Amino acid sequence: MARTKAEIKAWEHEMAQRATEQLSALADTQKFKQYLRQNAAFHGYSVRNVLLVNMQHPNATRVAGFKQWDKLGRHIRKGEHAIKITMPIVKKLTPEEQVKYKTTAERAIVGYRYGSVFDVSQTNGKALLSATDF
Repeated sequence: MARTKAEIKAWEHEMAQRATEQLSALADTQKFKQYLRQNAAFHGYSVRNVLLVNMQHPNATRVAGFKQWDKLGRHIRKGEHAIKITMPIVKKLTPEEQVKYKTTAERAIVGYRYGSVFDVSQTNGKALLSATDF
């Protein structure tokens, strides 16, 4: 049975309305707010760091530093080896350095160092929420 353009439009409008209502209800739940807070805790890594993580731990899905895992209620298992990534060294610029580098920024990246992160599979503790929990 063929639908008219008006019927299709009405159906699309109804589906959009239902989706909006469900998303609004979801956004008000404590569990979803916890999920958003948890996801905000994970950094967006540079392409270089993504490659470094992948070379050292090909099955890594979520990585964070020791302190960040601790804040999320998870702890690094004894004997796990850190995944090394590059981390910027940020320095407060003196007025002379601002002139030299032709910038008004108060802080700047002056180099990089290696830092340690761990994948979720290397941790134990409080369960992390995932999108499938909703």
